Amino acid sequence: MVSQSESRYNLSMPHTFEEVRQIAYELPEDQRILLANSLWESVEAEENGAGEAEVEVAWKCEAERRVAEDEAGIGVDHSQEEVVEPLRGRLVR
Repeated sequence: MVSQSESRYNLSMPHTFEEVRQIAYELPEDQRILLANSLWESVEAEENGAGEAEVEVAWKCEAERRVAEDEAGIGVDHSQEEVVEPLRGRLVR
């Protein structure tokens, strides 16, 4: 039989930030990355007031807009070098 003090001790208590952080640091790298991405997405969704479904719809609309521009000949095309080289210059500094 479990005493009253033992049963109280085993009650689930919320974890502190430090406890959660320590647990997260003990995860393998790939799981820490998944956790970080999940947390970041939850913050972005709250900030933007948009749920995952709304974000998916927005990306689909953007992709369709770009395809339509390309098909109409008004889209802007850039080679990989045109995009990557200025970014490399910023990173090398």
